[in-house]
Amino acid sequence: MKTAIKKVDVCCNNCGGTACSLVTEGVEHEYKNTTSDTFRVVKCSNCNLVYLNPRPDISELSTIYPSEYYAYHLAAKNAEKENTNSLLYKARRHVYLSRLEKALSLCAQKDNLKVLDIGCADGRALNWYKQVRSAKVETFGVDFDEKAVELAGKAGHTVYCGRFESADIPVGFFDLVVATHVIEHVADPKGFAKRAFDVLKPGGIFLIETPNIEAADAKWFKNRHWGGYHFPRHWIFYSQQTLKRMVEECGFTIVETQYHPAPAFWNWTMHSIVGAVDREKNGFFSRIADRLFPPTEFQKNSLRNLIFVSLFTFIDIVLKAVTGSTSNMSLTVRKPI
Repeated sequence: MKTAIKKVDVCCNNCGGTACSLVTEGVEHEYKNTTSDTFRVVKCSNCNLVYLNPRPDISELSTIYPSEYYAYHLAAKNAEKENTNSLLYKARRHVYLSRLEKALSLCAQKDNLKVLDIGCADGRALNWYKQVRSAKVETFGVDFDEKAVELAGKAGHTVYCGRFESADIPVGFFDLVVATHVIEHVADPKGFAKRAFDVLKPGGIFLIETPNIEAADAKWFKNRHWGGYHFPRHWIFYSQQTLKRMVEECGFTIVETQYHPAPAFWNWTMHSIVGAVDREKNGFFSRIADRLFPPTEFQKNSLRNLIFVSLFTFIDIVLKAVTGSTSNMSLTVRKPI
């Protein structure tokens, strides 16, 4: 059952500005046991950063990230239900490994590389990182969910329990720090990036992947339905310009910016649009949305998911060719030597 939650008013994390304009409002539509509150997305009038205000209080993390949150059980679901020989599984693994291999190739050191995955959940990505063949990789992770951390630890990874900003993680220790769709979830992204700077070795690489608020679909579905909003779990929405400015202020140098397909965002977008017709009554369209575009089971290997993931990926490939970007943005930056 959804309930009202404690929220806090915030100012712009980037410049401290308080003047802002309303972008849109939206509600949770992916989980049925978090909150029924409406949330506002605003844009800073000073630096153009887009963010959630007010947003859930830190004390509400266990509410907005329920125990069934999809990222907590990806490896377990894979082991129990998924076919590792399926096209969907192989495609996801290839995407993760190809991006990691490229980032590893940019590290100052070329072997015995220490990789930290922020928000590692139950270690699915870390399991794939162990399959890297171009270098020997030591896998580390951090997550605030105790059950997920336990599962990742059992899989053979060194895992720190807690929020990345405050967990007991060694400084100047890692060659590569990976934050795949994490920085948009945190209360203080600049503090988060500075923490990544601190735990990296000189010459180390920080790989950030996050939604792109300037993407075509973000503009088309700006009025509450864009999947990248992920209400109420995404708190900051970056453009290429605002993200680059933030990491440069933290001391990093820019290596490259890339854009990738984001089928998950399209899935959430469609779930929001179709289900909004009668969501409050849990009516026909709401059930159809849950069935065709399952918000928590879209990672599962199935024919339905394969069809829609392929379709949404194709749409993003076309959009990238036409507009130069997608709603999934990655920024690779380096800590100076």
